[in-house]
This record gives sequence, structure tokens and C-alpha cells, in this order.
Amino acid sequence: MTEVAKTPLFIRLDVEALEDLHTGTGTGSGDIDALVQRDRNGRPVIRASHFKGLLREAGEELIALGTSAIDKRKLDELLGEPGGARGALRMTSLRTREEVATLIWGSTKRVEGGRAPEEDTLRFVEHVAGGTRFTAQLRLSDQTFQPLLERLLNRVDRIGGDRNRGSGLVKLDWQPGALPNREPPMDTEGPRLRLILRNLEPLCLPATGHPGNLIRSHSFIRGQTLRGALIAWAIHAGRPQCLALFGRVSVGDALPLPYPDQAVDRVLPIPLSILTKKPQAANADAPWWAEGSSEPVAFDSLGEKREPEEKPKRPGVHEYLCRVGDTGPWLRYTPTMEVRLRNATPKRDSKKKEAELFSLEEIAEDTRFQAELRFDDEPAAQDFIGVFAPLLAGCDWLAIGRGGQPAFVESITAAQDPPSKDVGDDWILTLVSDLIVRGEHLGFLDGLDLGRLCQWAGVAPQDGWRIEQALVEPEAIHGFNAVTGLRRAPALAIRRGSCWRITGAGSAKLAKALREKGALGERVGEGFGRFLVDAQPIREPGRPASEEGEPVANRNEELLALARQLAGKIAPGGPSLSQLQWLRERALAARDDQDLDALLTEIEEAPERRRQGGQPWQAFRSLHLRQEVGKLQNLGEKRQLISYLVQWRVPKAKEKRG
Repeated sequence: MTEVAKTPLFIRLDVEALEDLHTGTGTGSGDIDALVQRDRNGRPVIRASHFKGLLREAGEELIALGTSAIDKRKLDELLGEPGGARGALRMTSLRTREEVATLIWGSTKRVEGGRAPEEDTLRFVEHVAGGTRFTAQLRLSDQTFQPLLERLLNRVDRIGGDRNRGSGLVKLDWQPGALPNREPPMDTEGPRLRLILRNLEPLCLPATGHPGNLIRSHSFIRGQTLRGALIAWAIHAGRPQCLALFGRVSVGDALPLPYPDQAVDRVLPIPLSILTKKPQAANADAPWWAEGSSEPVAFDSLGEKREPEEKPKRPGVHEYLCRVGDTGPWLRYTPTMEVRLRNATPKRDSKKKEAELFSLEEIAEDTRFQAELRFDDEPAAQDFIGVFAPLLAGCDWLAIGRGGQPAFVESITAAQDPPSKDVGDDWILTLVSDLIVRGEHLGFLDGLDLGRLCQWAGVAPQDGWRIEQALVEPEAIHGFNAVTGLRRAPALAIRRGSCWRITGAGSAKLAKALREKGALGERVGEGFGRFLVDAQPIREPGRPASEEGEPVANRNEELLALARQLAGKIAPGGPSLSQLQWLRERALAARDDQDLDALLTEIEEAPERRRQGGQPWQAFRSLHLRQEVGKLQNLGEKRQLISYLVQWRVPKAKEKRG
């Protein structure tokens, strides 16, 4: 039975906050108990998962009221089932492009039977100021769900926490519209294509089949995940007959690129041979991790022998190398990853009454990824471009990762082989993707020997050939079968970045034969088993910008130390606890330097304007706070200094009150 294609409908959603609202992270900082969620640029954001939860709540309310036009089946088809099939609706988070002011609201629990505040119940919660505008993009895979979606949108009038107490009043406006269409790519000749992807939402790509309270994520998109996303798109686009095309293509891993937009020619996982020296503490009696960290010093690469005084650190699992051009320097970097706290609220008909907290490790939104697709021949590549033309032109989204988060193809170009260079009889084999290989008894291997390499290459081993050095680590490969709804059987692989140094007269013949293979082992169609020959990027040890062992000062620690010094200068009888909290709230809400200057003027003039309430501010005159704040260039640092100053002074104020 041929599936009928359904044209997706894109909708632009605009939300205006009519009152202050709070969409929390579940965490606090300093004396703020609950912070608002923010994107990678530091601006407040309303997560798509929260908004979809509001839509589900609205639908369940309509069902409970006995509305005949909606039932649970339709609601699940629109929004998806937890742990089951994805729904017809996908959306981005609600974001703002403005510099948004946030407010700190304090509240306390009252004693039973009275209006006095109860001890130790004071909480400070950060809110997004009313008047802030947010925008999101919605995608409906089936336009027949549009009336139901609009009915749910009409029912959503509040967002965030404390909705039952009147907070978070909003106004919604929406209108259908298509994604912008780009010019189709022209330079796509050849059997290899390079895709640049960009994720619109944070991606969680689970790195384990048995997650705990924290679901760890890969920092790259595996080839098997990208391949599955492409196949799913073809099926939902009504083109299942084109799935045979994936027998003629190998979909490589999509590796993260540096942020912001930066042109990169080559990117690869950092080889395990790139070792770094542990940071040194200034105090010889303290361990290296007890003080500020120093810039890493790269040890010699594999093949350059050196005996370090202390065992060096291997590179982290989230580290990568990229390069512009064939002669430019290599850049070592780690993509932006964050941990987000989630709250799985129970359903109305569920026996569970308590929410379940868990955390996700996620790749930040707007991360760019580079993937290479290798085809059997150029006609196969052109067939692929024809089938996926709407996707490659940026007119639709891919669903990737946990929850099917939206991502789109930013560009597609022909991929060129790096210029080949002569390989001598002392060379290095480096994996750029995980390698799955089995032994004679079908068990997974966690290492390679010279005989197996020669067997793959079709070259007879010669006397004198040997593996001089090897740096190898295992990696567990997990997966999920979307058709059966079951986990795939895990596999053991040799981790990307593993290296083998091979020597011996005439061994260059083996290197040349391996180059022609392109990939080794099993599941090469999913991008496994790719490698480079003699492409160790770092030969000379790097040098830090500062002296070796000198700790790098942390800016927050500098501000904290300055605030502590200033707090010690405040004379006895200074501001009360409530006055200090007022000062901190006003400072964090300052939108610009003028607001902050007006606040400092107000506390400086307080002793003259208010004889009783203003006298405690007299103690602030000796601090020369205005001069200290004026030395800072960044508004955020100025606000942080005042916040830290209050933080240091609060214990003294509590002692005075007690």
C-alpha cells in the first residue's frame, strides 16, 4: 500500500506577555531560588515541551467538559503519546530577539491563621517582565489537524508557573506561512556530498541504553541517527519507493562545528593521541584541581616519544578538531552542551500523583553539524538530490534525537578528497568514526591486529611490519528501532579517535590499499568504520599563552573577592535584610547603565531624604561603590558585583535581626 503524501503546514506563533511570567529551570543561584530558562545567548526562552504541555492540558480540559469535537485519540495524534508515536505537531521553543529585563519577586508563606510571614519561607523568583514578545515556528505534518490546534491555542491564556494564582497572562497570535525557500545547490557533482545541518532546538542523543536520573548525550549526530531521520522524512513525504536508494549511500556522522558561523573545510573527532598536561596549582601542597585551571599544554602526538613527569590527560569525549584549508592551523574545541532539568508531570488518569524529576544533557540550539554522504556513483548522488529536494532547499525539517527535535539542512555541496600525500613506511591509522568488527567466533573486538588490517586491504603481510604503538578505547553502541518500538541489541565498537602507528619496510603499500577501502568493519552504510591514513593533525606540542602552571583567573571569582572586600568595609548599623534584598532586586532589574546610576544616586541621597529609613545607607558612602562599579565595562558584571556585595552582607544583617 502506497502512503499518500501530506503537505506540511507551517505556522508562525507570536506570544506577548501581558503580565510577568516565570518558566523555571528548577535551579537557583545565590539568593535567587528560581531562575528563568535561557537560551545559549542568555535570553529568556519558553521551551517547546512546556508549551506543548499547555496544549495537552487544554485538550484534556475540553475532553473533561464533554466536548464532542475532540477525543483522546485525536489529541494523541496531534501531540504524540509519551513513550509512543510522535504527533503531527512539532515546534520550536518560544524565543525573543530583544534584550529582556527580568524582575525578582519575593514571596513568603504566612503563618496559619494570620498574616505574618512564616520563618525561613522567603523565596525569590526571577520573572520575565510583562510586555516581552516571543516567537515560535510550528509544523503540522497533516493540515487536517489545523482546526483542533487552533482550538487548543485559543484556550491557552497563561504560561509558566503560578498560573492558578494569576501569573503569566499572555496573548497569542498565529498565522500560516511557509519556510523561506533557498536557491537549489548547484555545485553538487560527484559521488560525495557534504551536508551542513543546524538544529533549531537543543538535541539529546542518548549515549546509553539504560539512562538514570541524568540522560547523557552524544555531542554529535551518529550516521545511523541521521540516516534514520532521512528515511523517516521520505516515508512521511509519501516516497517510500525511494528507500532502496539507501543501499547505495553511506551516511556519515554529523560532527559539530564551532559557533558562531565559521567556514570549516575539515572536522574530525580529536585523536586519542593528543594528550594534555594536567593543570598545575600555584601551591605545591594542593592538588591541581584545588585552584584555577591553567591552559592545557599539548604533548607530542603519537610517534613522538616523551616520558612525562605525571600521567597526562587523554582528550574528552566531546572534543573535536577542525581546520580551514589544507595548510591552516587546527582548532581544538568543544561544542556547547547544557544540562536541563525536566519535570514529568503525571497524567490526569494516572495513579501516580507526584511529578518525576530527571535531567537531560543537550547540545545547544543553533549548533551547526557537518556530515559527509558517500554514494556508490554520481547517478546515485543525483537521485538522492532529486528525492530530497524540498529538504535540501530548506523547505522542511528533519526530526532528530529524543522527541524528534527540528533541524534543517543549511547547505549542501560537493565534498572533495583532501590532497593525497606520499606515505612512508612509518604511518598512523586514525579512526574518525566508531568501528564495529567481529572476530572468528562472532564476538565484538576491542582492538585490531596487523593480520586483520592486511586481510581487509587484500595485502599479504611481510616480515618486519608491526604495530609500533596503539591508543585504543571501546565504545558501546546503542540504538532504537522505530518500527518495532524496541531497543536494538547493543554492539561493542572501537571508539573514534583510536590510533595505530604502523612501521616496517614496505608498509606504505598497506597504507595505500587501506585508503582505497574508505571504511572498515560492519554497518558502513551508517557511517561506521571511517578512518584517515597518516593524518595526525598535531605534531608539535602547543604552548599556553601564559606561563606554564600559572592559574587562569575566573572572572566570577574576581568579582566575588572584590564584593567580599567591599562588604568588610561597611560600618555597623548598615542596611537591614529587606533593604539589602531591595537593592539586589533593583540592581538585577537594571536595563542599562542609566538605571544602575539612578539606583546608586538613590541610596547615596537616602540619608538626607529619609531621616529614619535612610540612615542605614550612610554606611555605603565609605565604600565608593560608584567608583568601583564605574571600573567595570560590562553591565552584567556591574549588576553581579552589587549582587555579590549583598550576598556577603546578608549574614551580618541576619545576625543583627536575630
